[in-house]
Amino acid sequence: MLADLLFGKLLTVTQRGFTLVELVVTVVVLMAVSMLAVPAFQTAIGNAQIRTVAESIHNGLQQARMEAIKRNAKIKFTLATSSAWQFGCETETTSCPALISQKSASEGASGNIAVTADYYTAVFTGFGTRDPATDAGLSRVDVSNAQVNEQERRQLRILLAAGGYARVCDPAVTTAGDARTC
Repeated sequence: MLADLLFGKLLTVTQRGFTLVELVVTVVVLMAVSMLAVPAFQTAIGNAQIRTVAESIHNGLQQARMEAIKRNAKIKFTLATSSAWQFGCETETTSCPALISQKSASEGASGNIAVTADYYTAVFTGFGTRDPATDAGLSRVDVSNAQVNEQERRQLRILLAAGGYARVCDPAVTTAGDARTC
């Protein structure tokens, strides 16, 4: 009778928590899913770095253009291959400094980012256009990331028109009428 009571009581005890086997299986499944997701995350982060640098250069060009209009003076934008940029007055005066704003390469950029341009300087006039007196100036900037596989890379390009308008485009898009085309 006592054995039946103990057996019955032992059989009615409910289990709480995980068993060791369930825990090990869960950890193995999570590790397998994580290993599959890591390359996709690296690609997404690398492409986001490309976008960040391209937008930074685009914003720098727009700021330089607005400063030229605001000060009614020639503003020189200078780009470095490390994605750093700066702009200031072409002719320094007390009211127009040689350095107005700058962004260092360490701000939001990775060492894997490559920036190539046709020229590394652009001069904006007081009208906001590129200076026609400057025979050669920046008109195209390509931003890429060596960390991302070439097939998955979303290289971006910044185009600077003679009128001073800068835009970011995707050289891989070739569909007519698409706003992302270069």
